[in-house]
Amino acid sequence: MVHRKLESTIIEMLESFRIVAINGPRQSGKTTLQKKIATNKNMKYYTFDDSDIYNTATSDPKGFIEYISKTENIAIDEVQMIPEIIPPIKMYVDERNRKGMFLLTGSSDMFKNSKIKESLAGRMVSFNLYPLSYSEINKRDINIIDKLFTDDFNVFDVDFESISKEEFISAVVNGGYPEVYNLPMKAKKAWYDFYIKARITKDIASIENVQVETLSHLAKLLKVLSGQVSSLVNYTSIAKSIGITDKTVAKYVKILEALYIIKLVPSYSNNILKQVTKSPKVHFIDSGLASYLLNTSVESSMLGQNQHLGNLVETFVYTELIKHQANSNEDIEIYHFRDTNQKEVDFVLESSLGDVVAIEVKSSSTIKSEYFKGLLALTKTIGNKNFKGIVFYGGDKVLPYKIEDYQFWAIPLKVLI
Repeated sequence: MVHRKLESTIIEMLESFRIVAINGPRQSGKTTLQKKIATNKNMKYYTFDDSDIYNTATSDPKGFIEYISKTENIAIDEVQMIPEIIPPIKMYVDERNRKGMFLLTGSSDMFKNSKIKESLAGRMVSFNLYPLSYSEINKRDINIIDKLFTDDFNVFDVDFESISKEEFISAVVNGGYPEVYNLPMKAKKAWYDFYIKARITKDIASIENVQVETLSHLAKLLKVLSGQVSSLVNYTSIAKSIGITDKTVAKYVKILEALYIIKLVPSYSNNILKQVTKSPKVHFIDSGLASYLLNTSVESSMLGQNQHLGNLVETFVYTELIKHQANSNEDIEIYHFRDTNQKEVDFVLESSLGDVVAIEVKSSSTIKSEYFKGLLALTKTIGNKNFKGIVFYGGDKVLPYKIEDYQFWAIPLKVLI
């Protein structure tokens, strides 16, 4: 079993909060982690995937919580299936006021709901658990976010495996879902096919009532979005290709985001940045899922027959960043940047202190000065002294790169593996 880096944080938070929630996509390892922690903390485990427990809790949410919580602390899996359970949990923890009473998991981001978030304020802390990071798979004790914000790149001391191009592309194409990342291709395709059908038919129903036609549109939308991965979202173009309205596309995109299938990365802007593109970029939570939807293989990518490889590498970097973000000591937000002159930066990481790490992603094994154009435009515009500009590239060395007295760095993509 792969050790999850979030485990120690969850255990620590149970000592300080009455409720701890783990959110994330289905099959990301939430249940496995929850059961392990529940055993460690002597918590009784229940899952709403069990039809008997689901029916009992649905018929009388308040009575269910009162009964199961009389003598033990409780772990409830897939809590999003019964949103009505949240008020009784709030009432119960307010009455008992004891730390570590509930460990919840959810496969939709229900805790961003303003009413739920407000009702549990001060009582709960929540964390996102994504599919496996490659530092978890390869048992490497590193947090790349912390490294990027705290290290002096003149002595950048990240050790990374000497892996081949094929091994790196395999990581991009396979993604990090625990049950699938190391499966053979035929089994992998069967797993993803079932996964997508289950998410669309089962989990979307937990968010709203949907018609058969809606399910068909959502399946088409996923396919279209995979073709636009790492690109600006164009609702009008998507709507025309599917045959629905812009408004409906925006609604469906929010549903897919709530289910942790895709993520919209907002545009970076502040008081100085007046002329920037406002549209978000779309990324998939797992590059393996996007690769499946695009019918991509390691073999076709190695032969240069994958026109989407560059965008998939960018999405892979994004997925690794958000996985490390969940365990980072830095409080950061992730954006993208594009100005009206088409100068762009793939990722802009900004800390709560205002420090900025900007990242451009290139799969090439060599460095070109043009790769730094977006970074140069951004640093000139914002004038932030605490700015680091980085190009992640397919080479093997950490290299300094100076343009117009601005210092940038080229860092191997392999640091993420």
